[in-house]
Amino acid sequence: MRTWFVCLGCAALYLPPEGSTRPGYPGTPASPVDCSEPDCREEASTAVDAAGVPAEVLARWARRAAGLDGPRRVPRPYRPARGQRSTAAPRSTRTRLL
Repeated sequence: MRTWFVCLGCAALYLPPEGSTRPGYPGTPASPVDCSEPDCREEASTAVDAAGVPAEVLARWARRAAGLDGPRRVPRPYRPARGQRSTAAPRSTRTRLL
């Protein structure tokens, strides 16, 4: 079974080529983070540089976020620890100016 990947440039799902190069672009290595479009290749390389992690790790995160590697993870809402006060709502403090 082959693994589906998510393009970081256009968010399209794609199957990478089975070989190590792209069939339409001779000499260009296949990547797990971008499809074969030149604009997507630039955006994906910028995203990999900004994330500071290898492309394979970023591809795994993108597959997880798209729901391809199991259920999507949704962050839990912030709840203060037991016995702590909850945070104030925005603009709920009173000042001398009001």
